[in-house]
Amino acid sequence: MTDRQYSLAAHRRDTVLALLRPLHGGAASLVAEASLGHDWAPVTRLTFDRDLPGVGRTVVVKTRRVDGAGHGGPAHLRREEAALRTAAPTGVTARLIASDQAAGVVVTTDLGDWPTLESVLLGADAGAAARAVVEFGVAVGRLHAGTRGAGEGYRQALAGLGAPDADAGPALPWPGVDRWRDVEVVCAELGLPDARAAAGDAAFVQDRIADAGPFAALTHTDLNPGNALVTPHGVRIVDFEGAIFGHLGFDTSFLHFPFPTYSAHWATLPDSVVAEADRAYRRELAAAVPGDILGGLDQALAVGAAAALAVRVQRLPLLAAAGQPAQARWRRRVQLVQQIQVFTRLAERAATLPAMADWFARLADAMSARWRDATAPPPATFPAFRSARDR
Repeated sequence: MTDRQYSLAAHRRDTVLALLRPLHGGAASLVAEASLGHDWAPVTRLTFDRDLPGVGRTVVVKTRRVDGAGHGGPAHLRREEAALRTAAPTGVTARLIASDQAAGVVVTTDLGDWPTLESVLLGADAGAAARAVVEFGVAVGRLHAGTRGAGEGYRQALAGLGAPDADAGPALPWPGVDRWRDVEVVCAELGLPDARAAAGDAAFVQDRIADAGPFAALTHTDLNPGNALVTPHGVRIVDFEGAIFGHLGFDTSFLHFPFPTYSAHWATLPDSVVAEADRAYRRELAAAVPGDILGGLDQALAVGAAAALAVRVQRLPLLAAAGQPAQARWRRRVQLVQQIQVFTRLAERAATLPAMADWFARLADAMSARWRDATAPPPATFPAFRSARDR
């Protein structure tokens, strides 16, 4: 692993040890380190020969680049630190211990060696998987409930790290409704339904994303199952480098799709599990949100789902490309069709975004007519929910 991949190289390790020294007065020694991430997103567990006061014997270090834009750049680590500071009262994240943005390191408490939600969903225990998904809903609800109204603190935390205002949000990290014109052009080039029919609703969604009003909270934006640890004390959420202070409906839609930006082992969840996770989320949010605002959550969820789907539809050129591996081609196409179906149900339930829902439904029909693998074979549920015969 090279320094270009921003590993915990010697100079960064020395920086971390210096940051931690005031905790133990030089009494503790590093005895082991283990990689928890991968080459392009390194995370390292450090183990000491004794407990660090108030921390324990281990800490976790995230390392990232210190210059340049793009994945793994300084903005990611700044958002990570600001988000952990903002989310600290919620209890669903690791606790920030120290950081050195110039060195590209953030040090947190160690949440432990617990399975990810992904590994539970890929297992064989349906009951454990259902409980984990519901606990995921609880954790997301606590994250949002505990950070509503914390936007100014989040922005101040970022500003203190030298971040430009744009880092604070509310813009999503990927092109979406703000680039709807690109969708119109692509659909015209591919001979798919005219996306201009949904332009008005796309503009409405963009306005809501830009000004979330009572639905503004710390938004993770990448709530995939690999970013959730299933602990005995509930699900804990990690990897906040894409966080913004934005529209909570975007995050919430991940419970319903599920996981719209997730590819590695994508599958669906049983409707009953999604419904229970949604109820768990709403119970947590209800503790912090006035009833009249909570009554608008269905529309906020539909808006967030539309924003998430607008991100995915930017991939239409990839879905149409020749030469894709058959499995990847099927997964990409069937995933988009399935996500369209989820969005249209959410929009209908909220009685909102009718033009966008109609256009997306026509897009799904056109995809199914053009590409047989957009619907066949249909998506499977995650392995934990399949019968032993189907595994």
